[in-house]
Amino acid sequence: MAGQVLAILVLAPLLQGVLAQLRARLRGRPGPSLLQPYREFSKALRKRARAGRSDSAVGFAAAGFALGTSVAILFLLPHIFNAGWRSAPFDAVALVLFFALGRAATVLAALDTGSSFSAMAVGREIAFAAIIEAPFLLALLAARTVPASALLAGSALFIVLLFESARIPVDNQETHYELTMIHEGMLLEYAGPVFAAWQYSAQLRQAVMVVLVGYVFSGGGISPVLVSILVVAALPLVEAFQAKMRVFDVPQLATAATLLAVAALGIDTLGGLR
Repeated sequence: MAGQVLAILVLAPLLQGVLAQLRARLRGRPGPSLLQPYREFSKALRKRARAGRSDSAVGFAAAGFALGTSVAILFLLPHIFNAGWRSAPFDAVALVLFFALGRAATVLAALDTGSSFSAMAVGREIAFAAIIEAPFLLALLAARTVPASALLAGSALFIVLLFESARIPVDNQETHYELTMIHEGMLLEYAGPVFAAWQYSAQLRQAVMVVLVGYVFSGGGISPVLVSILVVAALPLVEAFQAKMRVFDVPQLATAATLLAVAALGIDTLGGLR
C-alpha cells in the first residue's frame, strides 16, 4: 500500500511531462523535457508565495486542503483495489466525494481573488462538475464484475478523465487566453509555493484517474498496467486530432459518459442476477 502511494506521489509530475511531450511530438514539435514539471515545481517553490491580490488566508488554506484531498485519495485507492467495488461501495462514493471537495476548494480560492476571469472560469467549472459526477460514480459502481460492463464503465471513466484533467475537447492546458481557460483561469492570481501546491494536487488527481481507468478496464480481462499505458498514449492522440468543443457542446460529451455508465450498471446488474 505504502509503495503504491509513494510511486504515484513521485511519478505524478513525470506523467504530466510524458503527456506534454507526446502531445508536442504528435504536432511536429520537439516538446518539453520529461522532467519539466519537476523543474517548474522547483522554480515555483523558490518564488514568493502569492494567494490572490491580497494574500488572503483563504487562498493558502484552500491550496493545502486541495492537496490534502488528493493525498487522501491516494490512500483510499489501495483499499478499494484490494476489496473491490462490490464489497466497498461506500469507498467509491468517498472517492468521488474527495474529488468534489478538492474542486470545491479550488472554486473557493478562485472566488476569493475577486477576479472577473476567475469567476468566469468558476462558473464553467461548476457547470461541468454538475454533469460529470453522476457518470463518475455510476461507472465506478458498475466496474469489474462483467467484462462488457467493465469496457463500458472504462469508456465512461475515460471521458471523466478528460474533464478531471482539463484536457481537449473539454479544456486546453496550453491556452493563455483568459476567455477560454477553465482550470488554469481559476488560478491566475496565485504564484510561488501556493501555485505549486495547486499544480501538484491536479497532477495527483490526473495520475489517480489514469490508474482508475486502467483498473476498471482490467475487469474485461486486460492487464491494468497495459491499459494505463494505453490511456497515457490515447490522451495526447485525442488532444492532437480533436478540436476543443464549444462550452455549450461539452454537455453532450458528459451525456455520452452518463449513457455508457448507465448501460454498464444495467449490464452489471443483469449479470449479477444470473
